[in-house]
Amino acid sequence: MTRTFGRASALLIVFGIVLASLGGCWNPFAPSGGGNGHEHPPATYRDRTSSENVLHNLTTAYEYMNATEYLDCLAEEFLFHPSEADQGNPDNPLPETWGKMTEQDIHENMFGEGSDVDRITLTLTEMSSAFSAGASPDSTYDDTWEFQEGVDLRVFIPIPGDELILLATADQLFVFQVDPHEVGAQGQDLWEVIDWWDLQEDQPGRALRPGPGVEAVSFGRLKSMYAE
Repeated sequence: MTRTFGRASALLIVFGIVLASLGGCWNPFAPSGGGNGHEHPPATYRDRTSSENVLHNLTTAYEYMNATEYLDCLAEEFLFHPSEADQGNPDNPLPETWGKMTEQDIHENMFGEGSDVDRITLTLTEMSSAFSAGASPDSTYDDTWEFQEGVDLRVFIPIPGDELILLATADQLFVFQVDPHEVGAQGQDLWEVIDWWDLQEDQPGRALRPGPGVEAVSFGRLKSMYAE
């Protein structure tokens, strides 16, 4: 009797899971995140109560290829600044800056269903940070934080019979401000990226060096590949 009851209970549980999945409420066999079916543990995004939390969210959004969460890290007045080398490239110069709408186009293309990107890994390592108090002692809205981050960005693109890795390792400089349009659940200041500078400096030994199947790119050049 006990063995029969246990088997029947197990069948009922499985049957219930199948009904739930068919009803569209939950698919227990679906991958939990990541681009193009790669399994990840559930993504964890933090309240933007510090610059460090914003960088955590930005990194997570890249690895889970989530354009919505990525854009939430950026101020409405956000500007990306490609390196001087990319701006001065005689064959394919990049503009001096671009804003959040262009970032939206880029990351919806890079992370979307039709993208050629299979998966992404991104590691940011704090190299330095500096706080600047604004002119108003009674307000935090003109305060800023600057974080220079070491980068190991790898974008994996399938090619016939192999895989291409686009690799970016140059330091990036992020400038943060307090979000003037939103506060936290308890009234806390929320931070966001207002400026992002691609420094494109050589960082020998920090990450995988270019070789067979690996192409070195700047962060700005990588983004520009998905701008259209």
